Amino acid sequence: MIRHGADKSISRTGLYFVAYNILLVMLKRKDLNLKFYCNPGQKHFVDVVLKSNKKLKGLSIINYSRVDGLIAYFEHLKYESKLKKGPRLIREAIRMILDLFKWVSNAKIYLNMNRYYKDLLKDTDLYFSPWGRIPPEINKIEAIKKYSLIHDMIPLIFQEFASKKSEDYQYYHSLDKKSYYFANSEHTKRDFIKFTGIPTENVRTIMLSTSLECKRINDRLQIEKVKEKNNIPRDKKYLFSLCTLNPRKNLIFAIHNFVEFVKRHNIDDFIFVLGGAYSEKHINEIDFAINQLDGFRDKIIKIGYVDDEDLTALYCGAEMFVYPSIYEGFGMPILEAMKCGCPVICSNTSSMPEVIGDCGIQIDPTSDEEFINALEKMAFDDRFRGKCIEKGLERAKQFSWEYCVDDIVEEFRESLDG
Repeated sequence: MIRHGADKSISRTGLYFVAYNILLVMLKRKDLNLKFYCNPGQKHFVDVVLKSNKKLKGLSIINYSRVDGLIAYFEHLKYESKLKKGPRLIREAIRMILDLFKWVSNAKIYLNMNRYYKDLLKDTDLYFSPWGRIPPEINKIEAIKKYSLIHDMIPLIFQEFASKKSEDYQYYHSLDKKSYYFANSEHTKRDFIKFTGIPTENVRTIMLSTSLECKRINDRLQIEKVKEKNNIPRDKKYLFSLCTLNPRKNLIFAIHNFVEFVKRHNIDDFIFVLGGAYSEKHINEIDFAINQLDGFRDKIIKIGYVDDEDLTALYCGAEMFVYPSIYEGFGMPILEAMKCGCPVICSNTSSMPEVIGDCGIQIDPTSDEEFINALEKMAFDDRFRGKCIEKGLERAKQFSWEYCVDDIVEEFRESLDG
């Protein structure tokens, strides 16, 4: 079973694409009988996304009455300790509403909620959540084995980027050591075990793939059209970066060193294109850094959220892709760039070396000189750049959603057989 919720918007992230692509591959397998569970707070996702997506046609969705859904919703609030905070009158009002719905729905059903969900989920062996915590109503059913996919440990490692009140932070402090987990890299697995104390045998590494069908494009006209759409000058070569524009992505470091690179070599036809969604707070920090560049401000172009249909052409049109992030659970854009034949410069930290291998340049994301040297090597050594492209295209073949799901299903079988 897959729990998942998102829609096509600027807030859509790599987590959405991971869940979506795993689901698509699982639906094609004849050895799986899938049911889709969606908690009441995500009902809009079921109504809007599932029913409008032809690829998900025929997916079995678990339904429950509106009253039961409201109970589950308020129980979910209680489970997340949200009822323990806030003004007392509001907390008491929510508790009274919950009690009212318990009475309306019949106390017998509520008191036997465990039996109710057992009936609802009959013939279910496993519950798999590719994103977020296992719902409390599912956690109560001991007969069902539970699996979650761990994407990173950012809320615990970089608490300055994630509030202790956030759902992600609370999630990691509520993990069940009896459940099982998939990690998206060996580095994520090590961090996960270190910070949570989950037994090693309960965690298995799986390798992900890309969020869209990436491939090399040789049609210059298509690339030029996408450049024009995103306000990238036709007569300029460009360095490309794609990520959520937040401090962990280390973009101010990249901007300053790119400018130093073009200054050092008196380059006029090279610009830095930043793609990705952003919050107002973080974009203000980047804008402030750009405004300090004096005569080099026009070398940095922010294009914001990139449409799926444009992304491959942007990778293929770039001279190189840079990803100097401080920490990544996987680093999907690195793999996307490699699949498109775009040479990569990325950090040598966390999981990123597992993705890039020896197919590009890894740098210390705190070293100005290493980053500038990498830009010089990739920009001026055509032979080296060509080798990075060839090796990247070949390495990218090792990553696919089919391989990922094969590993997931193999783990499911071993768990059930054991």
